[in-house]
Amino acid sequence: MGKRVFAPVALVAAAFIFMMSFVLGGATSAQGTATPADGGVEVDPSHPAHIHSGTCEELGDVVFPLNNVTPLGVDVSPATPVDMTASPPDAAGTAGTEGTPVGAEAAGEGATAGESTTIVEASLDDILASEHAINVHESPENIQNYIACGDITGTPTNDELVIELEELNDSGFMGDALLADNGDGTTTVTITLIEMGLGVFGTPAASPAG
Repeated sequence: MGKRVFAPVALVAAAFIFMMSFVLGGATSAQGTATPADGGVEVDPSHPAHIHSGTCEELGDVVFPLNNVTPLGVDVSPATPVDMTASPPDAAGTAGTEGTPVGAEAAGEGATAGESTTIVEASLDDILASEHAINVHESPENIQNYIACGDITGTPTNDELVIELEELNDSGFMGDALLADNGDGTTTVTITLIEMGLGVFGTPAASPAG
C-alpha cells in the first residue's frame, strides 16, 4: 500500500487566502482615491482650481495654478493643468449672484467638500491691479466642467480679502476664498468649498417635516 500524502496546513491556508483575495478584491485603495469593489477605475476626489485672468463671465488664461481642492483628511493634491475648452456657466449658475450664503453661513445647508491652500508668487495688490477670477473644476478627469467661480474684487482689510465662489452649471458646489498678502511679494490663497444639500457626514440632509 502506498503512502498517503497530506498537504501541509500552511499550504492549505495560503490557498484559501489566495482564493478569498479574488472574492474581496477592490476593497482596499490608496489614500486619496476611491476604488470600486468591482475593480473599476480609480476616481480622484479632488477639484482642480486656478486663478485666471479676466472674470467668471469671460475667463482668460491661467495665471496661477492652485493646489487642488481636496477633501479633509486626504493628502493634498498638486495643481492640475487646465484645458481651456471648458464649460461656461449655464443660465442658472452664473457667478456673481447676490445673497447666496458662503463659508460659515452655508454650514447649516451643506458639508465642507474640501479645502486648498496655495502660496502664489504675486502680492495681493498685483492680483487686484487687473481682472482675475478663481475657477474650480469638477475633477481632474472632467476638468472641462466648471463647478464654482469667483471674481477677485473688493477692498482688502488688514491685507486680506475674502471673495465668494458661486455655483456654476448646477453643480451643487459653492464656497469662498481668502487671499492674504504675506508682505513679501506673495499671497496665500485658501479655498473652502461646500457641497450644498449634504449633511455633516456627506449624506443627503433630511428635509423638514411637512
